[in-house]
Amino acid sequence: MSAYLPYSDKHSIQEAVVAVHFRAGLDPQGLDAAYRVVQPEWATEFPRVNLIQQPPDIKIGEGGASFVLQESGSRHGIAGFEFSRVKADASPARVVRLIGNMLTIHFLDYNDWKTTLYASMKYIRAVLSHLSFHDSPVMACSLKYIDRYTFDGPLQDCSARMLLRRGSDYLATRCFDGGPVWHCNSGWFEPLGDDGDDRVLNQLNVASTQVDQVPTVTIDHNAICHLKTPRQTIDSLFNDLVGPGMEDVLRKMHDENVSILKALLVPEMLERIGLDI
Repeated sequence: MSAYLPYSDKHSIQEAVVAVHFRAGLDPQGLDAAYRVVQPEWATEFPRVNLIQQPPDIKIGEGGASFVLQESGSRHGIAGFEFSRVKADASPARVVRLIGNMLTIHFLDYNDWKTTLYASMKYIRAVLSHLSFHDSPVMACSLKYIDRYTFDGPLQDCSARMLLRRGSDYLATRCFDGGPVWHCNSGWFEPLGDDGDDRVLNQLNVASTQVDQVPTVTIDHNAICHLKTPRQTIDSLFNDLVGPGMEDVLRKMHDENVSILKALLVPEMLERIGLDI
């Protein structure tokens, strides 16, 4: 019998990403100092390490009739770093990356939300406790889920109605007549709490493509909480000194992700991945 199969036996999550967004890129010397402290502490948990170097500044100067590339002579350092560990098949399992104005935690070995939240808080605290971000405060934090479903059956039987609810507010009706290839992207703002001071931008992309000639539906939901009050210290980020703490923000965005999936998926799939309660 034709049916869609979730990415994992226990759930459909291909990847979850927790992120901290700074106003701008962080100081190279501060990044280097944080890396030197964290690297030995994480040597066992994250055996693969990648230092990301800043490219040299280049300026174009005119020399006669030709143009000459010259280094500007500014100080260079690291632009960020990446810690990772891999699965048995050598694909990434978990990654902590800090580059530009974002610190991201990637879970490609997703187990459950409780484990993900605990690990995220641990990694973020470990990195930020060795960084000064007073001059480049945290402006937002985000939670992204990528869920994947693979069709098992003859191609002519493939239909969105086998996986998704017709009439959902999050999906255009035409997707149900698109066969194995279609997409529907949307976005909206919602207040995080009753006061509406902090708001969440929801970006929802639902698409069906053929991966190795197999119809595959991907639900990509990215929730970005824009903080009304920038956070310049680790205490203000994690505690409710000037607004909701980061852990509370992530919990609320996770609950919203669950609500969206419940509105999108048919009851049979919700039962299979444990969201039918």
